[in-house]
Amino acid sequence: MVEVHEVVGAAVLALNLLAGVWGLLVYRGRLAPGRAFEQALALSHTAILGQTLLGLYLLSTKHRAPVQLHYVYGAAPALAVLFAYSSRTEDPRRNTLVFSVIALVIAAVAGRAFMTGKGWG
Repeated sequence: MVEVHEVVGAAVLALNLLAGVWGLLVYRGRLAPGRAFEQALALSHTAILGQTLLGLYLLSTKHRAPVQLHYVYGAAPALAVLFAYSSRTEDPRRNTLVFSVIALVIAAVAGRAFMTGKGWG
């Protein structure tokens, strides 16, 4: 199950990097906003939810990360998505910017989580 957690973690990193860059291009007017972007963003959020649930499952089965900071990096993406949804406004352009920046932050945090998660017990 730890291997699944690692694979989903890689998906979180890749999907959020994609959604973040794509969103910035939409925000800057280089790409038109569309359904595909919305779906990519939703998929990145779904991967975060799955990753969080997998992490909680691993904790419940007595698996422990070698570094306690891994838990902070694991919870941060879920909290960041909640923040993004709670800060939505009527301005779709601003919302695109907020979700894009949050996605890039999540990608960075996911990368850091990888660095602290090797060697699960």
